[in-house]
Amino acid sequence: MQLMSSSFGLEQRIPGEFAFGIPDAAQHLRLGPNRNPHLRWTGVPSSARSLVLVCVDTDVPTRGDDVNQPGRVVPA
Repeated sequence: MQLMSSSFGLEQRIPGEFAFGIPDAAQHLRLGPNRNPHLRWTGVPSSARSLVLVCVDTDVPTRGDDVNQPGRVVPA
């Protein structure tokens, strides 16, 4: 089974066109277009009833106790 995209290459950064947040020198972060990228599955078994794609953003803080806390200021 393979998953392919014409929107970005293998192990490349996802272009800003498809991002929710885009780094910005003046504002630290600005909202992106957040469009859905092209995705194409091939070789899916005929018995498959659903497919799941999990994406992990390794730049995002993952400590749950470090956000949404009263008085906590998250540095920019």
